[in-house]
Amino acid sequence: MFSGYDSQALSLKYLGVPFEHYRTCEWAIPSIQALKDLHFGEDSTNYSENLTKEELVKELAKLGISADYNVSLTEKQIARYPEQKVRTIYNNIKASHNLVSITNIHGADLGIVDTERYCYIMTYSFPCQDLSVAGKQKGMTKGSGTRSGLLWEVERLLNEVDNLPQVLLMENVPQVHGKKNINDFEKWLGFLESLGYTNYWQDLNAKNYGVAQNRNRCFMFSFLGNYSYDFPQPIPLKKKLKDYLEDNVDEKYY
Repeated sequence: MFSGYDSQALSLKYLGVPFEHYRTCEWAIPSIQALKDLHFGEDSTNYSENLTKEELVKELAKLGISADYNVSLTEKQIARYPEQKVRTIYNNIKASHNLVSITNIHGADLGIVDTERYCYIMTYSFPCQDLSVAGKQKGMTKGSGTRSGLLWEVERLLNEVDNLPQVLLMENVPQVHGKKNINDFEKWLGFLESLGYTNYWQDLNAKNYGVAQNRNRCFMFSFLGNYSYDFPQPIPLKKKLKDYLEDNVDEKYY
């Protein structure tokens, strides 16, 4: 859910963990392109080959693609795009197993089957714009209509599935459990517990894990069943900003 360019999957790749990128869910056109390039770049199939532009426009509008991360595009707006761009967006969606807009899908679309054979990890790092101190802090209350309130679409999906994912992973700004949002956060924890999940959450700062960046985020793992979990211990920071900078940079970046 809320895939973005799916940094969680990149982490699994970097760690050498074998996994299948089973489903993604991202509605924003730039992120859909990044998702395709980073994780499904080898797929050059032309999934739009037997469809007209008009048919593709209707399908993309039905899926709920967005150009600005805020609202979905209408058929009329999508129709203004050149045909090749429309085909590229559609092909990217199909190649990346993308369900597109979380508000337009149902539990059955997640395709969770054979849970005795496979371990499903669902990530749901929902939008932070209405939680962050950099925004207007409208919150994530259920039914509020805020972008951060899309968290409750995950509740709907988990209530609709026949088989629950064994592991849930959330990452968001620390304000997710701040004074203004703690009641909603506790409601979310209670909901997951009612389904049988055991929750572990903690604020972790990138600078305490080897990255020269002051980036504090709340991480939460939820395990289906009575499991224990310990977050990784901090490690000494050995890098500085200059360690990331290139000595020779192409002129085009100036």
